[in-house]
Parts: sequence; structure tokens; C-alpha cells
Amino acid sequence: MREVVNLLDLVAGDIVTMSDGATVEVVSNMGDGMWIFGRYIIAPEDPELEGTEEMVFAQEIVGVEKAS
Repeated sequence: MREVVNLLDLVAGDIVTMSDGATVEVVSNMGDGMWIFGRYIIAPEDPELEGTEEMVFAQEIVGVEKAS
């Protein structure tokens, strides 16, 4: 079952898990509740994405690990 993720609570440094198994670090939060800007840490389906940054849509996020 998918974790409910409130994008408004995400801050830079939080780590999100994507539906495709990728792990993304939050770089910035637009504050609109729909999009964040993130950097791919692990991208099992497309390793070339690792280290790249792009917009991430809320429905693609399945879990969150808050930054310490």
C-alpha cells in the first residue's frame, strides 16, 4: 500500500521513493502541493538519471524519509 505523502511538508534534503523504485533527494519545493524539484540518487530503471535534477510529480512519490 502506498504511503500518503503531503508534498507541502517536504523540504530540501528529504528523500522520496518513486513508484519506479528510484530514490530522489528534494532540492526545492515549489509549495504548490503537486511538484518538487529533485536530484536522482538511485534510478534502477535508468541509471543515467542518477545525479540529474528534474521536476517530480506528486503521484509518482510513494514514500518519504525526512532529513535529519
